[in-house]
Amino acid sequence: MRITSHGHSCVALDHAGTTLTLDPGTFADTATALDAPGTLLVTHAHPDHLDVEAVQAALDRDPEVRVIGPQAVFDRLGRTPDDARFVLVEPGDVLTVGSFSVLVGGGQHALIHPDVPRVANLTYLVAAGGVRVYHPGDSFSPPLTDDRLDVLFAPVSAPWMKVAEGIDFVRSLDPWTVVPIHEAILSQAGLGLVHRLFGEARTGGTYDFRPLGVGERYDATPQHLTEETAMGEDPTPDGPLHRDPEAVAEAILREHPEFDQVPAIEIDETVPPRPEEEAADAAREEGATGAGVAP
Repeated sequence: MRITSHGHSCVALDHAGTTLTLDPGTFADTATALDAPGTLLVTHAHPDHLDVEAVQAALDRDPEVRVIGPQAVFDRLGRTPDDARFVLVEPGDVLTVGSFSVLVGGGQHALIHPDVPRVANLTYLVAAGGVRVYHPGDSFSPPLTDDRLDVLFAPVSAPWMKVAEGIDFVRSLDPWTVVPIHEAILSQAGLGLVHRLFGEARTGGTYDFRPLGVGERYDATPQHLTEETAMGEDPTPDGPLHRDPEAVAEAILREHPEFDQVPAIEIDETVPPRPEEEAADAAREEGATGAGVAP
């Protein structure tokens, strides 16, 4: 499987004539990412993961482009999900897209602040050619598998995380390869520092830490199959995606019942201010007024 970085959280996956492009947002090189994107997988509707104007242009330009994601993505695009170009998914769904298998997980965006409502965030566990890669979007939600990942796209900087949390996330999964993402808000000095902290020498992991610059590529190989074969095990070509999707969904909801009540996504998110911040301000003012205190 060939992996191409387009910056921030946007990566393209290519295998056997099929292309998947994940999270083409405003901080990425969307001009290149959306030139021939194949099918778009979007984790959530925040602008740095969904460049609405650029995606709209790609949809108008190429009738073969498809979009897969949560409802908020289609709300932002002004499109109605259907069974052809626009596919609505939720945690537990299992899809086949060309040569790829995709297992949808996640549920909610990582907490930014208690006053900022959490929004829907999906994760994607993608398998092809024996390689398993995982994109968590803006979350530390683990993949729906106990098997070791070949590639983890690991967030390394965001308003919703601290470096220690990101390092613990990587340590807990200990994939074969870590490709850092979500780093556009860092200066060059900050990027160097974060990469040193996430590097396997610091965290004690056994993975290969592989930063990719914009436009750089990495050909991922099925390391887990090599390990399983060496141990005399019978490897499954595309990892955990053979599991029954209904059983997967039931297991998710048992462990995370809150995923069945995902809050509504904001219609727009401009900075400043964010609509959810305005709503939080209004709620605080209403509460203060009701208590007889001037807002």
